[in-house]
Amino acid sequence: MPDHKEGERGALVRLLAVYLLWNAAGVLGGSFVYLYFMAAGASMAGLVLSFFFWAGAPILVIRLMDGRKAGMRTLLLAGVAIQAASYFTLAFGPPALITLCAFSFLVGMNCFLFWVPFNAMFFELGRGREALLGSVYFAINPLFGIFLPLIGGAIATAHGLGLVFLIAAVSYAAVVPLAFLALDEREFRFGLGRCLAGLKGFKTLVFLEGVYGGGMAAAMAVIALLYFGTPAELGLYLAVTTLFSVLASFVVSRLSDRSRKRKRYIGIFGSGLGVMSAAMSLAKSALPWSAAVSARNFFSSLFYPFTTAIIMDNKKESLGEAMAGREWLLNYGRLLGIAVVLACTVLLNDIHLSLALLGLAILAYPAVIELKKKHISVE
Repeated sequence: MPDHKEGERGALVRLLAVYLLWNAAGVLGGSFVYLYFMAAGASMAGLVLSFFFWAGAPILVIRLMDGRKAGMRTLLLAGVAIQAASYFTLAFGPPALITLCAFSFLVGMNCFLFWVPFNAMFFELGRGREALLGSVYFAINPLFGIFLPLIGGAIATAHGLGLVFLIAAVSYAAVVPLAFLALDEREFRFGLGRCLAGLKGFKTLVFLEGVYGGGMAAAMAVIALLYFGTPAELGLYLAVTTLFSVLASFVVSRLSDRSRKRKRYIGIFGSGLGVMSAAMSLAKSALPWSAAVSARNFFSSLFYPFTTAIIMDNKKESLGEAMAGREWLLNYGRLLGIAVVLACTVLLNDIHLSLALLGLAILAYPAVIELKKKHISVE
């Protein structure tokens, strides 16, 4: 038994190393993608439009993989290669909208290829510590976001954004040997119908999470560019707005893993996230926007670990299938959320309004849990 536990602990550490390297490269390069294209002349509507390729790609991949057999490590390594290719596309391609759409599609493919095998193994090894590991999972990006955008902004100011994208692309190569060690080449096959049936009681919740997450990803990336127009300014903004979210998520996740009172925390933090997201729609200059984003990011870091934890609490078997079904629903939700942002941008000429609508969507999350309590167990 001790050897088995020690082996699981070692595998979990290796997976965390993969996760750290993957996210470090992504934060360094990804912080400046939309600034790069807006500076080249892309419109706000064009930037939002590119997010459809990000959300649509995993739906296509999941449909193509439905019922097919593949190795989990093979899928993950394919994802690493595709992610590196996406940043090489930015480094060497023209700064045109078609390049951004190609980048978005390649990154979106990894919602399945990389994240499904990674999430299945990560949370399988972390049974009993779901909220704590979920907090680590969601805190890594903000933690890197404190300093890597500053470094990227300095590099871009001195040598241009092309070098930042190239460094990100090359950095993914370091993930390959760790991925070989972290994952077994075990068979992975899923049936989409079976995956969705296994998420009974959670489908509406996952879809709502997707609507909010997809819409906020598009809206926040684009609106920030109205106030921060250089790599140095954007890097500083990203660093400041992620500063206060990391510590709180660890504190609350430890409380939850001991008390298991997921519903209470989802209600509190989901309400806070919805209210602060709606409040962001009123911020129309750099300082109020930064303050509102900081508060929203604080609640986001507290809320999201529990959305993962409640699925892990209820799904004791076939985590790979649960994650595949989750990605399918998440990305359909993301498409709707992005459509809300695009409609507000193009039809109403007010992208800020989308934030209020998305805030209302996430406010519904705790209420849906109450409606679904006959089908799911959330303590």
